[in-house]
Amino acid sequence: MFYRLQPVLVFVIVAIVGMLTATASWYTIDQANRLAFVGIAEDAVQRVGDRIENHMLLIKSVEAHFQATGQVPSVEAFRVFVSHLQKTEQFNGVQGLGFARYVQAGSQSDLAISSELERNYNLPRLPWPETNETYRTPIVMLEPATDINRRALGFDMYAEPTRRAAILAALSEQRLRASGTVELVQENSHDPQAGFLMYTPFFGANTGLPLGFIYAPFRIPNLFDSALNRPPMLPVHITAWDGEPSDAGLIYKSEANPSRRIDAAPPSVMSVEVAGRTWTVEIRASEDYRPPVDQTRTIMLAVASLLLAAALAASSRAQQRTIEVGEALRLQSERALTDREFLLQEMKHRIKNMIARVLAMSRQTARSADSLNDFTHSFSARLQAMAASQDLLARTAWQSADLKMLLAQELRQLFGDNLDKSNIKGPGIELNEVAAQAFGLAFHELATNALKYGSAQSEDGKLDIWWRIERKAGDPETLVFSWRERRTTPLGEQNSNALAQKGGFGTKLLDATMRVELGGSINIVPDEYGIDVTIRVPFERVKANHQQS
Repeated sequence: MFYRLQPVLVFVIVAIVGMLTATASWYTIDQANRLAFVGIAEDAVQRVGDRIENHMLLIKSVEAHFQATGQVPSVEAFRVFVSHLQKTEQFNGVQGLGFARYVQAGSQSDLAISSELERNYNLPRLPWPETNETYRTPIVMLEPATDINRRALGFDMYAEPTRRAAILAALSEQRLRASGTVELVQENSHDPQAGFLMYTPFFGANTGLPLGFIYAPFRIPNLFDSALNRPPMLPVHITAWDGEPSDAGLIYKSEANPSRRIDAAPPSVMSVEVAGRTWTVEIRASEDYRPPVDQTRTIMLAVASLLLAAALAASSRAQQRTIEVGEALRLQSERALTDREFLLQEMKHRIKNMIARVLAMSRQTARSADSLNDFTHSFSARLQAMAASQDLLARTAWQSADLKMLLAQELRQLFGDNLDKSNIKGPGIELNEVAAQAFGLAFHELATNALKYGSAQSEDGKLDIWWRIERKAGDPETLVFSWRERRTTPLGEQNSNALAQKGGFGTKLLDATMRVELGGSINIVPDEYGIDVTIRVPFERVKANHQQS
């Protein structure tokens, strides 16, 4: 069993070892690539954090400018200061820098704010929107003075809950604080983007009362783009949320699709602190990402392992086939030698039988012949019958033959033209190839025995032959063939012993043909005056294929 499974076991073992090696290689490379991508992700988050820190420094710079004068500067001085800040790279991503007054709500304060806006920007506008809150924080300065920034002037940020929460946090903690996600006033209705604001309070130098808030509005996509879109470009796809990941908290998502490579590193989730708020950032590999170490060699190692396993299994199978072929040749040679020995024995037996038959026929013919011419004529006729029988068997190649015709050809060698067919009885049966050969040999042996030892030696000898098909309920049909020899005088002791002998070649041949080839049996019962032979074989095993039972 193990011998036959050897190629399979060779393939499985080599394949498993190869796959384990490839898996270890994949794991090692994957860990190295993951660590490399974590470095890239940390770089991306660091860029965003650095950008936010730079923006916080801008606001603190404005705060320092305000504190240096001890009061809110004029719009001209503020504009000059912001214009200098705009020249720095850290200004990218900021919509502007501004100041919002912190005043009690009321008509008097509204008029004061309107006057300040007209004085600063020649913009006659009251604070908006209407509010029920006690305080207002309307925007009175916002630089650079672009069209979209002018749109925000006068807007009361205290009236909006998200901005108000950040304003109150900055006022109570007296430090820089960021708001949640809002839609900036500067946005248009066609392409609104998420934004947020940072506030820091400014207190009067003499009174210590809050005069307002220095602030900066940010468009979140601009902030991320300004942080990430600088060389070297990072092959990352970023999704960011204000707080925990949720649909409502989504603030940014890269336009490019994340990588679908099987060897792409898993996403990294990190956080960024933004003036009192926490942003959650998920970094995935983008479509431009290429791992530092390609997994192609791992795949090639796996394929090579499978090919090696298949080659070794094929080699093992080829060796098995070589051994099997050698063993088959050995068995065939032994079988051929056995068959050759058997054929030689059969040929020797047939030659002896043929000579014995010829001698017996000559004695019998001489015994009944009146003259030499009569002997010559009768003996020649029997030899011709014998030759005709052999010719019939050779001509049909033992493929099929009529049982009665096959038997008659053989018996003519014994009785010549004086064959009494009345003692031969049985239905017409067409024998198949195997049965024709088997019965031909059986008739040959029985006829030869009759000539050498039995009834054919005596003129008063009698031969009765019959056959039939037995049909019993529940049992298959059986062909029963009977051969009965009798003579009036007892057989000699030598002839009687020859008929009773069980180990002779002829007896073995009969047994082999009837029992082994046809699955039947042969029963030989010697008698003082002759012999009874009964052959029983399954009819299904002897009938020709075209014959109906």
